[in-house]
Amino acid sequence: MYKKHYTRNFVTKESVELIHEKSLYLLKTKGIRFCSPELLDLFKERGLKVDGEIVYITEEVVNEALASCPRNFEHVSRGKRLQVGTVQKKTIGQSSLGPINVLQEGIHRPASSDDFVNFIKLFHTSDVIDIIDCELLYPHDVPASCRTDYMTLAPMMYSDKPLAGLNGSTEVCRRTIKLAKEFNDIHDQVLMSTLVTSAPPFAWDRHMCETLIEYARSGQVCCIAGVGLAGLTGPPALAGNIIQNNTERLAGIVATQLVNPGAPVIYQFSALQTDLRYSLCVCGGAETSVEWFVESELANFYGLPKRSHGCLSDAKDDDYQSGRESTMVGLSALMCEPEVSYMLAGIMDSFNTLGYEKFMLDEDTYKMSGRFLRSVNFSDEYLCMDKMEKIEHSANYLARTTKTYKHDFIFPEFANRKAYSNWEKEENSISIRERASQAWKKRLADYVPLELDKAQLKMIEELLPPELRLK
Repeated sequence: MYKKHYTRNFVTKESVELIHEKSLYLLKTKGIRFCSPELLDLFKERGLKVDGEIVYITEEVVNEALASCPRNFEHVSRGKRLQVGTVQKKTIGQSSLGPINVLQEGIHRPASSDDFVNFIKLFHTSDVIDIIDCELLYPHDVPASCRTDYMTLAPMMYSDKPLAGLNGSTEVCRRTIKLAKEFNDIHDQVLMSTLVTSAPPFAWDRHMCETLIEYARSGQVCCIAGVGLAGLTGPPALAGNIIQNNTERLAGIVATQLVNPGAPVIYQFSALQTDLRYSLCVCGGAETSVEWFVESELANFYGLPKRSHGCLSDAKDDDYQSGRESTMVGLSALMCEPEVSYMLAGIMDSFNTLGYEKFMLDEDTYKMSGRFLRSVNFSDEYLCMDKMEKIEHSANYLARTTKTYKHDFIFPEFANRKAYSNWEKEENSISIRERASQAWKKRLADYVPLELDKAQLKMIEELLPPELRLK
């Protein structure tokens, strides 16, 4: 993927080196708490100082770990193969992760299994989403006894795109990886990535340690994130917070490579900021973008694939705030030129809500942001000198739409560009939200079910209750 390095305009090489230097200092002198006997044993075997649950990591071990992380790997499913790393040609889009509510036509409510299936279908039919997360939202009506099986199987029942798997306990991680291998009948390749986050300040809790171990051991992708909240669980300044988050990330990366040298790792940006007026986590502010620009250059410094977020917003409705934040954050994500952009569309309410209409609008925003970063083509064909030489003075160029015009201009699906009188007359003054609502409903109506083989249908029948099988 050709890099233009937009983010180098926002952070100097010297600042990146300073962050790395301070991170190494903290790893060696302060140490990181790992709540995992298995990881603590691995650190001891490597010769590192371990005091209780605190591990002191040397620069030598960090360098070894970074050197063993692959720069390229393939993320596969039964329907698609994604090249991740320096060989890929464009940013890979990924679905949402974790919202507990949905916003549908202005109504805010808890998410259900019907919403879960609806969004799988929308992600499957999206031309900007390539990876679907097993926890794309939290279906409240699914019993705990079959939730892991359902949330893993459903994305494969309705889509053949690659997966991002569940994280959590050893049992959950083993189960989700096992089901993905069996359903796809692929057993020796990268089938899943997952988010693995620190527990700041300077700690990794039991469940995230177990997640890291299971995914790394099975050769699946660990997206390693430091998630300190400035002023709450991180220092009350962006620079300090970035250093802490980077320190925790490096510790996590080292752990993956001690479990399984060569296990694929992605450097995950932090999208968690704070508004201390309310002691809340937020994601739609300018600070998110500013921190990403620094983290992007850190990932480049380490030579690791990186993952941003997409069109994030703290807004509670499809309003001006939602559009402003989604555009700013989505554009800055693409400026970081990440290998993967996840939570790409639909996220609002500071990660708590997935919006039906916002999903459709964010697809448009993402495409427009991509056009913004594509420069003007000055090759002979696009200079149009022959046309200018032939045109009569005071005439016009109206004719069949040319290839060059179609290349240079994109046509947002939901933007209202008609004359007011035509819009009012032809569309009865329909709002952008209403147009987006009509669009997602049509997408669902047009969805074509996938063909599943006998073994896959048998898994569904054996593991899921009737009400959660194919709809």
